[in-house]
Amino acid sequence: MSYPVDNIISILTRISPQGLALANFGLATLFAPETELPAGFLPDTRRVYNSLTALSVDFVATTETYKAASKWLGGVPANNHLIVYGVATADATWTTTLDKARNQYWWFWSFFTATVYADVGGAVGEIAAWSNTNESMFPNCQTTTEAAKIRDPNETTDIATILTTAGYRTTYTFAHATDPYAGIASAKWLAVVNYSGERSTITLEFKKLAGTAAESLTGTEYNAMRLDTKKTVFYTAVDLQGSTDAGRIINTYTHSTFGEYIDDVVNLSAFVNALKVTLYNTLANNVTKVGQDPIGQDLLLGAARSVGEQYILNDYLGPRNYTDPDDGIEKFTEGYEILTKPEDILDLSGPDLAARKSAPIRMRIFRKGAIHVVNVSVDVY
Repeated sequence: MSYPVDNIISILTRISPQGLALANFGLATLFAPETELPAGFLPDTRRVYNSLTALSVDFVATTETYKAASKWLGGVPANNHLIVYGVATADATWTTTLDKARNQYWWFWSFFTATVYADVGGAVGEIAAWSNTNESMFPNCQTTTEAAKIRDPNETTDIATILTTAGYRTTYTFAHATDPYAGIASAKWLAVVNYSGERSTITLEFKKLAGTAAESLTGTEYNAMRLDTKKTVFYTAVDLQGSTDAGRIINTYTHSTFGEYIDDVVNLSAFVNALKVTLYNTLANNVTKVGQDPIGQDLLLGAARSVGEQYILNDYLGPRNYTDPDDGIEKFTEGYEILTKPEDILDLSGPDLAARKSAPIRMRIFRKGAIHVVNVSVDVY
């Protein structure tokens, strides 16, 4: 036999592992009551539907599950993925149900049927509290009697005021007199954002809803919902001197203590997820190791920088003049600043070195935001 070339050329093949993937912030779960589940669909299990036609095989058009799902799977923008989770009638509290589901899988948007939204003294508060702890977005859809309470500036026991007092970041209330699922329809706009794209992030303000009637309310009702205590989203016609724009979403705040818009909360969740995933994959997918030295630290800083650049590209982050809190100097940023330097790892304490830590990464981000209001001064000569 001939002399094997492997004795001369020895090649080691290293296959990089996949690592973590970015979370899908368009994943939604609709919790369906056991009384509406078809045969074979057991409580505490789930099914995935990619169209309203597919869902209609299990849930007829008269069920609340179908009505709620139609706001997500039908209309514009298109959404072709909905998880339906069966809820056991015997479960005592919504926290119990949500924990059962979250122990099985992850989702971001949580939807419910009309009887759940109507339970403002129990279920809604429990779901909002759970959502705040578990970073899941909850559009709280309110209609009829509760919507009227929200629109009364003298009413302080309405669910919007209660949720604002609690300061829940990941819950927003959408009030509509006749549509019990307008909030689900609004969520679709944010669910279709592609964070890996360019100029892809949006504001929910001024978006239109297919299949939802625009309301015409009194000035008192509009102002009540815009109060800091209410922070309620509504869908209305906008008019000027005989011209009417038939339907826009207005006042798109969550109940956050920090005064955040809905897109602020969703975008920040996506940004944090991207940062975690990118840093993890930098550590875990290195075929040798990320050294505990300036070179290794710089790899991590580069990973964080790549996320900052992508979120400038997708329009979540943007340019600002700001006063640096560290030195009080007025500075300009393109949208983020990384304050840690590779050499900072040289100053790690003995215990941190022994624990194989990096130097802490300090990062500032600056949201681009969106213009919702224009003030004009006209000087006439």
